[in-house]
Order: sequence, then structure tokens, then C-alpha cells
Amino acid sequence: MEESYLRLVLEGDVSKFSWFIDRYKRMAFSIAYRVVNNREDAEEVVQDAFLKAFKSLGKFRGGSKFSTWFYRIVVNTALTRVRTATPMKESFDENAADEFLAENVESAYRTLDLSEQKKLVNDAMDEMSVEDRLLLTLYYLNENTIEEIAEITGIARENVKMKLHRARGRLYAILSRKLKSEMNWVLG
Repeated sequence: MEESYLRLVLEGDVSKFSWFIDRYKRMAFSIAYRVVNNREDAEEVVQDAFLKAFKSLGKFRGGSKFSTWFYRIVVNTALTRVRTATPMKESFDENAADEFLAENVESAYRTLDLSEQKKLVNDAMDEMSVEDRLLLTLYYLNENTIEEIAEITGIARENVKMKLHRARGRLYAILSRKLKSEMNWVLG
């Protein structure tokens, strides 16, 4: 189906591009938001990315999935915005990942209701570096494979695996700290 819409757009029926917008806008926003960490900027990044994709549609060769090609445009557009706007956030201390065991985080996490879990994860992601947020979003929310993430980000496959592993560790460390802090507050 995707190929037929692509062909129609390339043949001049530009209205069919709306199919791509409808299909990919949510994940594009999610990716952009995790990089720029601001709703308005993320919306602009997504608009810019769709415009760039539309203008470059003739260059899409089909060697990868359209989504992989498009998400790379989103990532590059978002990273450009971050680089030109503000300095990148410092990465969370990698050694802190060993402070708490993952089982403790998961156990405490499961006691929260869904809205509390979402807030906790979003707050933790906000503390992470742009690259960590991006990798975790692509892998867990977008369910991209390691190979697709490598293609989208331009990071070598083995480096993606290592960076994703470290990002998970940093996420656990931040969640551990937040959950411990919350438990101390509750217990007073």
C-alpha cells in the first residue's frame, strides 16, 4: 500500500502525501520531542521533516523502509534544531547505574498506576541526554530494530547496541533515584 501512495505522489497527486502524514505524525512527534524536549519545537521539527521528506521523495530509493528513511530525516532535523538552539544536556553519571538493582526499580515501578508510571518515565527521560532519549524512544516506543536504529541515527550497529545498553542503565539509575526519593517522602 505504501508503495502505491508513494508512486501516486511521485506521479503528481500530491494530496496522497497526507497518507504518509497521518501514518507517521505521532511517532515523528514522539521522536522529535525526545530530542528537542519541547512541544512547540517538536511540532516545528515534524513539520520541517515532512516538508523535507516531500521535497526529497524522488531521492527515496526504497533500499530501506520508508519509515526508516523518514525517521532519519526527523532525527537529523531535531538534532540540527538542538545544536543551533542550546547546548546539549550533560549525560547522567554512568556509575550511578549500579546504585540500585533493576529488580528493585521494576518492583517499585509496578506499584504505581499507569498515569504515575508515564509521568515517572517522562520525568526520567527529561533528565537524560538527547542521544539516550532518542535511542530509547526508537527502540521501545517505535519498536525499531537495532539495524533500523543504526540506519536512522547513522550510528554503527555495534555502537547502537552498546549505547542502548548504557542508556537503559542510566534510565534505571534515574528511576531508582526518583523512586527512592518518592518512598522517602511518603515514609517521611
